Amino acid sequence: MRSVSSAGRVDPRVWVLALGTFATGTDLFIVSGLLPAVGRDLHLSTALAGQTSTAFAAAYAVGAPILAGLTAKFRRKPLLISVMLVFGLGNALSAFSTNFTVLLISRVITGAGAALYSANASAVAARISPPEVRGRALAIVYAGMTSAIAFGVPIGNWVGELSSWRWAFGLVAILAAITVAGIQLFLPHVSTGPGATVRERMAAIRIPQAPTHLVVTAVWTAGTFTVYTYLGSILEQITGLTAGQQSWILLLFGVGSFGGVFVGGRLADKFGAVVGLSLTISALGIWLVVLTPAIRWPLAAAIAVGVWGLVHWPSFPLLLHRALGIGGDRGDMLLALNNSAVYVGQMIAAAVGGLLANAGMLRWNPLAGAGFELLAGIALIISVGALRGRKRSRPAAEPTETEESSPALRG
Repeated sequence: MRSVSSAGRVDPRVWVLALGTFATGTDLFIVSGLLPAVGRDLHLSTALAGQTSTAFAAAYAVGAPILAGLTAKFRRKPLLISVMLVFGLGNALSAFSTNFTVLLISRVITGAGAALYSANASAVAARISPPEVRGRALAIVYAGMTSAIAFGVPIGNWVGELSSWRWAFGLVAILAAITVAGIQLFLPHVSTGPGATVRERMAAIRIPQAPTHLVVTAVWTAGTFTVYTYLGSILEQITGLTAGQQSWILLLFGVGSFGGVFVGGRLADKFGAVVGLSLTISALGIWLVVLTPAIRWPLAAAIAVGVWGLVHWPSFPLLLHRALGIGGDRGDMLLALNNSAVYVGQMIAAAVGGLLANAGMLRWNPLAGAGFELLAGIALIISVGALRGRKRSRPAAEPTETEESSPALRG
């Protein structure tokens, strides 16, 4: 059942789903500002502390398609409540971690919970929204994530500065509990998706254009997270900012991100995913080059980081929009793989950023990120070119479908 008005407005209950992505986004991004404190407390190097992000990302990347397949026939509302409870318990374990091993285990638990929540939240939002506002519905769900960057991450950073990084993870556990209450009270019951097996879901990678689209997603993610994962360390070691000053920089990134995700939703609905991605990936690559010298000076870093959030996040709803269009009837399955690709990109970013950190080259992380965006742009060109080649090779009488004409996106 679709919960939208006849005028095509997104049902406000979609915002309930955004509450959960606010919690998962806070958990994901909060680590960046806490890395220096975590490293000092647990006696870890910057690169090793950064691998807590790798553990989260690996659990998410593997868990999204597998857990989605195993739970395909579960009712959506109870499933969302259950996974958010697991996510909250994982963050409680992070808060009480006494060593690196326990912290890694807790990050695996939270990553798996976040994976299953995000895949279902985005699919539910798409299912209850008509095609003409689907981009905006997805943007609302992931506005929770960008809101987390704008508000959750700086607040968590301040909490960590005033008391301990452990309390910051405790804050995320509280957010998870609030999300559970919100889902229980306000989210309508939604029919289950296709009862596909794990194997069938993984087979979605064979959908035409899916492999190259997933490469675009992964490499685009790596571009920003090569920098963002280590942003706290960069601001401390290169820019020379205190933990309190870093919180304001994180707030600027979040404010820019909050606006950026809505720009992406509008671009998706008005111009289509391919045109929108061409613009936003190019803008992000250029700005990461600008960020490279800007991080040396506090004022320049503050301005550059705020604009960086604005140009990074429009791509995210566009990537989701395109995945739904490419996937067609299997859009939900490809969406789960797309979310996995995001975290594969984060794994790559944590590794590359860690190598630069170990080599004493943190200041070059933004330039490395720009290189990843160049690769993302090339992958997008290859993906679109492959589609056009298939269209030319088909007989004129044979119908074709593109992501712009797919029933998943057509108004």
